[in-house]
Amino acid sequence: MDAVFEPFLLSLIAGTATGIGGIIVLILGKVSDRVVGFSLGFASGVMLLVSFNNLFLEAAGLLTHVELIVVFSLGALIITALDLTLPHIELTTRRMEGENTKMFRTGMLIAIGITLHNIPEGLVVAAGYTYTPRMGLIIAIAIMLHNIPEGIAIAILFTASGMKPSRIAILTFLSGLAEPVAALAGAAAFSLAGTRSAIGSSLAFAAGVMTYITADELIPVAHEYGHKHTVSVGLLLGIIFALMVDVILS
Repeated sequence: MDAVFEPFLLSLIAGTATGIGGIIVLILGKVSDRVVGFSLGFASGVMLLVSFNNLFLEAAGLLTHVELIVVFSLGALIITALDLTLPHIELTTRRMEGENTKMFRTGMLIAIGITLHNIPEGLVVAAGYTYTPRMGLIIAIAIMLHNIPEGIAIAILFTASGMKPSRIAILTFLSGLAEPVAALAGAAAFSLAGTRSAIGSSLAFAAGVMTYITADELIPVAHEYGHKHTVSVGLLLGIIFALMVDVILS
């Protein structure tokens, strides 16, 4: 039971971080481009370190080289296909001009896109936890840090559209709830499979998903906010932070 419930709980905490991002905007009113760029860079560093230092390396010990390459590539390709068909965070970097209706429509599209993006992220947490609870926790922390800037992005658009703060808070929290649902389903499936090959494949797949999200979404969007040196410092500190978490939890 714990093998299914605990990844669900971890993913629920990570998913609600989207709502935390929304609350930050509601409290501060405006978040500077430098802060957003730094937070995206920091999340990028954590995600990259976890993808390779934890997921990829552990999968390499469970799969052949060919299996590792194929499954890692499959994870990246599937999230690429999802990205090409759904709106996502990059749309928030457009200039916020035009009518309130346009801002509301754009915000809703991005909220829906992020909700659907959270499905593979929930599976990533479940895959890591199935291998070891420690890895599941590390991945959940990485995804939580990645979700906060996404919540900020949604809330900025909804605020510009004139939406009530209470509705903004509700919608940003709801956008993260697909993650624990996916984690619950994934944990149940992975615990039933339980073979060395299945667990290794889930880790390699998760590494591909997280690497693509970082390379295609987090880092490019961080640079669009300007302050490239701030983004780089954030990325390096994110890597250092992830290494420290890894040591503390080992």
